[in-house]
Amino acid sequence: MPQEDHDLIRTLIAQFPRERTWLLPALQAAQEAEGWLSPESLAAVALHLRVPQSEVYGVAGHYPEFRLVKPGSRLIRVCTGVSCRIQGGLALLHTLHDRLGLRADETSPDHSVTLEETDCLFRCGVAPLIEVDHRCYGRLTTDRLDSILNPPSSRKSLTSVPSLLKPGGDTPVATLEELRKQSLTHLPSALRLIVGVGSCSESVGADRLMDRLAEEVERQGLSATVVEGGCNGMCYAAPVVELYRPGWPRISLKRVTLEHIPSLVSELKADRCPAGIEAVAWQASSWRGISGLDQEPFLRGQHRAVIERCGAVDASDLADALRQGSYAAFARCLEQGNPMAVINEVKESGLAGRGGAYFGAAYKWEACRNAAGPLKYLVVNGEEGEPGIFKDRHLMEGDPHRLLEGILLAAFASGAGRGILFINGEAELSARRMEQALRSAEAAGLLGERILGGDFSFQLELRRGAGGFILGEETALMEAIEGKRALPRPKPPFPVEAGLWGRPTVINNVETLSAVPLIVSRGAAWFAAIGGGKGTKLFGLSGHLARTGIVEAPMGVTLRHLIEEIGGGTGDGRPLKAALIGGPSGVIVHSSRFDEPLIPGSNLSPGSGGVVALDESVSIGDVTRTLLAFNAQESCGKCTPCREGTGRLLALLQQPQNSDRRQELEELAQVVRLASLCGLGQSAPMSLLSAVDQFPEEMLSTPPDITGKG
Repeated sequence: MPQEDHDLIRTLIAQFPRERTWLLPALQAAQEAEGWLSPESLAAVALHLRVPQSEVYGVAGHYPEFRLVKPGSRLIRVCTGVSCRIQGGLALLHTLHDRLGLRADETSPDHSVTLEETDCLFRCGVAPLIEVDHRCYGRLTTDRLDSILNPPSSRKSLTSVPSLLKPGGDTPVATLEELRKQSLTHLPSALRLIVGVGSCSESVGADRLMDRLAEEVERQGLSATVVEGGCNGMCYAAPVVELYRPGWPRISLKRVTLEHIPSLVSELKADRCPAGIEAVAWQASSWRGISGLDQEPFLRGQHRAVIERCGAVDASDLADALRQGSYAAFARCLEQGNPMAVINEVKESGLAGRGGAYFGAAYKWEACRNAAGPLKYLVVNGEEGEPGIFKDRHLMEGDPHRLLEGILLAAFASGAGRGILFINGEAELSARRMEQALRSAEAAGLLGERILGGDFSFQLELRRGAGGFILGEETALMEAIEGKRALPRPKPPFPVEAGLWGRPTVINNVETLSAVPLIVSRGAAWFAAIGGGKGTKLFGLSGHLARTGIVEAPMGVTLRHLIEEIGGGTGDGRPLKAALIGGPSGVIVHSSRFDEPLIPGSNLSPGSGGVVALDESVSIGDVTRTLLAFNAQESCGKCTPCREGTGRLLALLQQPQNSDRRQELEELAQVVRLASLCGLGQSAPMSLLSAVDQFPEEMLSTPPDITGKG
């Protein structure tokens, strides 16, 4: 390593306190600077943090996003997860094999390029995807590969958002009102154009579209504010531009292209509705020839609450969030000073964790509050590392201040004084939006000491993951935060008794906490009246569907409603064979069961909310093998049933058919399910068991077909 590079790494690492908890952030900083983790960087991290080099190496080798081998100057990653795989991902990979003369996970002899497969890029609504030098490209076909290999120009600087000053006030409610008054001094133009820039839409050019729209608005002299918002969930229609104009209903323009921009701006300047762009008006019936919600099944079939502001609020502006009601419920609870009232309200609502386990959220808060000890923690799990699951990213990208308000309410209720928001290492947009929200909230007195002038203080810190499906398990997540390998802890003790550094700790999911402000402001009865007392659930729809994206529906919704009525079926007339629910931890469901309700704890649970529709061309054996291979690769290795059993199941699938094959598969799968230490190991064979049960002929044939060989 050149001396100047070594000095840079040492300077970067020196910013971290000399405590083991900063091991992952220090490794991430070193890798970002160097492109990989050289032996010199590992040694420098070990020296600064006073952690043995062997343990630093063990941690770096444990997390899949850390690179211990130097990649090429250019890095190309092809997604071959289920959603991409069934829609041409393998064809893209094979074309790149031929074009670059490389196989997956190879680097060219001149070190100019590295080609890799990846399990998921978490933008499943615009599959198939390729990432080139950390920028994703969606809806790709083999004839478009040349265009993505040319690096794009950098974006222009976005318009800065004015900061709100920390106000004074006699009470929390009065202090928040002073903040809201400040927000009214920063009103945008009467005409607002909100470009939905989320992970999915960014992959099909929404960020470039926004830059071009801002340029054209200025060129034509249109009095309008161009805003970068999140995705409203309509990934299939991205890029989407939302129009807000006095006297008009909210209008969503679909599939807007760069070529549409000049005429779009000129039409708006003439006070006319844009022509030639498919659109929907957010009202019951049509408006000026634009279809209303009665003709938009994607929106009409939902019950939007948690996601309602995504795409409608400036994702980077605290003032806009305040104008739309953020932090009002929290200020009221803070003024009342009764944490148990919040706990009881959320208990009565029936809100259960939305990460897949569905444990009552308020019961965790109460147990933590009752636990002994002066310091308590709240951890927000935004890792979302399951292939096919991408809902939490949309919430963080589209409405970060609603999540922050939910975090504050949970901390107030549970007695937590410190919090950690843990976000997937590859969720760059989520992390950027949440970091902006944290900084603006701190400056306005909504985080930190004596929030809103009251007696409650709460410090929130953002941490990034480094990959690993196991981080969805709450105790493994705590190990990662403490700077260790992510290995699950035995229970008991439970985290609410002894969590981070032995302190009482609440761990909640992003979707769970985003629902809390609504429950507190609208009342438990409102939430309990939806979904048979279980509220709403977010689902990420992908696969063979005409309309993919993030949707919100009452708990108990059926797959038929989700994938046929909202998702529009395959769109090309081909029948659907099955659906994958819940990613690698989920099950494969035959189309004959599409009318069964999705209810936690039932025979058909919604899991974490991923739904991949599979048409008749898909090999169920190949899908199952893909899921099982992911689980085997991502096993943390701590317990034998998961570590050895998942690999053995995968090997059994490749063996020649014999009369005992089904019995062997099912018996071993049950051992893994019943004997694994954590929930991820216990759910690892579920897709296999469901596939063998519902598609025995396909699953027991040899060898399983490969979907989309290309």
